[in-house]
Amino acid sequence: MSDLPLWVAIGGFAIPLLGLAGSAIAYVVKLFQDARERRHARFFELMNFLDGEGTIAAKLAAIYALRNFPEHRAFIIRFCETQHNNIDGPGHVVQSLRDEFLRTAKALR
Repeated sequence: MSDLPLWVAIGGFAIPLLGLAGSAIAYVVKLFQDARERRHARFFELMNFLDGEGTIAAKLAAIYALRNFPEHRAFIIRFCETQHNNIDGPGHVVQSLRDEFLRTAKALR
């Protein structure tokens, strides 16, 4: 019976620590899930930007930024290789965008 106060003290200390550890783990998991969702949204923002209005420099940067998404490697390579011929505009602009598309596809291979 003399061990009972010791077990109560240990339980009173350990149970809140386990709760705190569980909360910390849940928080970290939530952070990773939120980061994954933001990354996914960022990929589609880049794709929408490439298809919309914008400056040439920004489009070049967006094409270059696609290299940061190796999880979409197969799609990005296919997209860059098939769409580089569908660019309209002045010759020097078209050529620089086409070159960046091909460099991005090459970088992801």
